[in-house]
Amino acid sequence: MNMDIVIIRDGAGYRLLHGHLRLSNVLQSCGEAIVEVAGEGEVRILKTRVGYIVGRGDQRLPLLSN
Repeated sequence: MNMDIVIIRDGAGYRLLHGHLRLSNVLQSCGEAIVEVAGEGEVRILKTRVGYIVGRGDQRLPLLSN
């Protein structure tokens, strides 16, 4: 789990607040990252052809860009 990546829930998706470069490096090397989201617990971030997807259980939501 990466504590230096900060993600929050924002309506119909998630927003990356801190750790853009760290997330990019982790996804480039591993293909996925597990991050703690306040109030929700751990989520998995996957890199796809259309962008980043945040998954938790059966739910898949986009990682929204600024």
